[in-house]
Amino acid sequence: MHLPPSSPEAFLAAFHDTTPGLTSEAFGALPALFRGQLHPSSYAVLAAAVPAPAHATRVLDVACGDGFLLGLLAARQQTAFELHGVDLSHGELALARERLGNAAQLRQARAQALPYADGHFDCVLSHMALMLMDDAPRVLAELHRVMKPGATLAAIVGAPAPASPVIEAFREVIARFPRQPHLAGLRFGDARFRSHDGLAELLADDFQDVCIEDVRLGLRLTPGAAWQWFTRMYDIHLMDAADRDAARAAFTACVAPQVDADGLLPFPQAMRWFTAVRRQRQG
Repeated sequence: MHLPPSSPEAFLAAFHDTTPGLTSEAFGALPALFRGQLHPSSYAVLAAAVPAPAHATRVLDVACGDGFLLGLLAARQQTAFELHGVDLSHGELALARERLGNAAQLRQARAQALPYADGHFDCVLSHMALMLMDDAPRVLAELHRVMKPGATLAAIVGAPAPASPVIEAFREVIARFPRQPHLAGLRFGDARFRSHDGLAELLADDFQDVCIEDVRLGLRLTPGAAWQWFTRMYDIHLMDAADRDAARAAFTACVAPQVDADGLLPFPQAMRWFTAVRRQRQG
């Protein structure tokens, strides 16, 4: 699979090839508040959107990473499931194969060109990935294509983080350090994923019965653990490696006044959950 070396997809594939499993490490054990109830993780919130199948049900996880979400579904041990996953990263897929064994069929592919027949899936899932992808309309059109009429799309995407001293300090520090020259102009995904209205606009052509809700995550971390959290995200890896120790020191100094009596920082996070039903196109 050829990707232009300066493209967002090439960066994402290389990042996840060299550091596979970071996304599930960040979110897999982090409780998530959704609809007034606390769930074991945002992955569990998404898995709950897939009902126990009464008959054969084909499920596709787009950008499946190391297979954490598919693993939750496989753990139900319901023979009616036929589980599939695609990802850009061969590193992530290698971990997914270790995790899942024969429980899921995994392929390396772009979401803009899925290697499946029309109308193949009853349910399509994606966790924290769609908002990063190039050409969102093409991605959503491909999801529509591989879904059966009336099939469900369920996904979690990023959302603007609640205001907090930790986030403000991180943004201020990151702005001090230039990106690596070949990554200076890199931009991820479609900004419409960042708002309810924008997301509804993106889904309007191909989907109906759209439901969009927020998911809240709450952390309390030491300054060092907060920085370690950010190392699982992309921003730090866009800067030159030689600047990262200085950035960490600057961040630690910025947040020091906010540390509470337990030596911890409040660190709220937000995600956006949505479901939608495949619309039957006219003509």
